[in-house]
Amino acid sequence: MRYLLIPILLMLVATSCNKGGYISLKDAERGMFLERSRKVSTNTFFDRRMESELESQLSKDWYIVNEDLDYVYFGQLMKQNGFTMINPFYRVDRVKLDSLFPGYRSIEGKHIKARVFQSFIKPVIENHLISKCPQSYNTQFSKRQYKLTKDGIAASIKLQGKCYEKRVMRADINLLLDPENLEVLEEKTSIK
Repeated sequence: MRYLLIPILLMLVATSCNKGGYISLKDAERGMFLERSRKVSTNTFFDRRMESELESQLSKDWYIVNEDLDYVYFGQLMKQNGFTMINPFYRVDRVKLDSLFPGYRSIEGKHIKARVFQSFIKPVIENHLISKCPQSYNTQFSKRQYKLTKDGIAASIKLQGKCYEKRVMRADINLLLDPENLEVLEEKTSIK
């Protein structure tokens, strides 16, 4: 019996010292165990938020779970034993985040992608592809890149359109969006 207790005690000690572990959502919202978060850059925060999709799934989107004067805490949520847990759990410098990405609370990847598609990609497809291929067309993206820069959110899209397997057009769309409200600061579109 005594030999059975030793491995159990060692396992309890090892799991209680897990500083990089996950915590419950309720604890994070209350400001408890925030030191367990791992510090990441502003660009990492932006890249994770870009992973959100229009069809949200609890385990795929990245959520802001707490903020204090120094940091913004975020992570992915997962259900475990009836509790909502945060895993992985990160923090990012709040001052840097506010200066580079002031709209971070309300702007997620799904908002940026929808704005770019509705305002720029869809009109290119409608005006330069559907008019030439009214019955059947195919669109392929060779590049969809979104970066947070000191000037704003840079979006670079490359696509080509085909009619019946024959390439009809190629488009390069380069945008700079305001990181606070997604207004267009710069636009350059070339269609061949």
